[in-house]
Amino acid sequence: MRASPLSEKHLTELGQAVDRALAQWLTEGGGGEPVEVVRALERVLLFLKQNGDASAQARQVSSLAFAFGQQLVRRGGWTWHSVSEDGSVNPSVVHEDGRACLVVDTVTSMVTKTCALGLVELFRGLADAAQLEAPGVVRLTVTPPLDTLDRFERDVLARLHHVRKSLRMWGSPEELEAVAEHFTHVLLTSRTPGWTFEETHALWVKHGAPFAGDADEHAAMRSRLWTEHVETARTQVTHGYASVWAALDRDPEREALLTPWIEQLLDAPKLAGTPDRLNAVLFALIGFVAKDPQAYVTHLGLTREHTGGHALRPLHVVGAPGPSEAALPYTRKFTTWDAVSNGIARVIEALPSAGAEPEDDEPS
Repeated sequence: MRASPLSEKHLTELGQAVDRALAQWLTEGGGGEPVEVVRALERVLLFLKQNGDASAQARQVSSLAFAFGQQLVRRGGWTWHSVSEDGSVNPSVVHEDGRACLVVDTVTSMVTKTCALGLVELFRGLADAAQLEAPGVVRLTVTPPLDTLDRFERDVLARLHHVRKSLRMWGSPEELEAVAEHFTHVLLTSRTPGWTFEETHALWVKHGAPFAGDADEHAAMRSRLWTEHVETARTQVTHGYASVWAALDRDPEREALLTPWIEQLLDAPKLAGTPDRLNAVLFALIGFVAKDPQAYVTHLGLTREHTGGHALRPLHVVGAPGPSEAALPYTRKFTTWDAVSNGIARVIEALPSAGAEPEDDEPS
């Protein structure tokens, strides 16, 4: 089971379903204390048990489930998320400690009498963190807490949008694409433990990657950056960023989620591709973790100066110390910037909770 945030659209529809249900079933419209509202909803549950099967009353069962879940949210410590095995939309309430109640599954089991618990007993057990055995009551593997994951997801998506719009700050279209792919990867691994870079790459390929063209222009640029000394260039990048990473003052939430992938790249730098792509990816990911971005840039400049004799010279340049034409790939005549930007936009749109809102998976 994995949890992901519900879209604004789904949250709005969920709130409307709860309001309709409470207005229909409760004379006071659900304004009382949460446990008193649940006590009133218990009478609705008894009525549904006595009047037909759960499938014939699917809308009423769902509405009752959402109304019950909202009382846990009102009590505090619980929030609405989508919880499912396959990423489909399944509104559920999730506690900050990782406990979850898939409310539609649980209420359905009560209506079909496969669960002996009542709503009040379930509410009190969930509110008091009691050990409950009931269909739909599960514990998620959530580290760090869900609010941290939500914040991290929003920040990564914002950075992805920024990356695709600030095209020319990257040395080449391939570097731009590599940075976006690696940000996508850390987002997906935060959601799904065990997710692999091969799976991330397959997602990109599904949407048309590689988006960058200009193969001859990229090759010409690289022939000036390190000529035949590709491994020297890769080593300079790896050692330079390892030094910066070791001394970095880090944002603790981002550090927890990005460290495994950053350190894997430092241990196996060929995962990022050519030295220029490795340089761009490490620059972006480590900068994202930095608590003080300006201090990070200053330290990186000193490291570049130590390696190549000039604070603005990329670490992958192999040649005489100091500034050189080889350090200025921005003068190359690349033509596929927009193709990469548009490709990144397609991948972002395909990510769950990133803006795509399926029309056929809405709360009842």
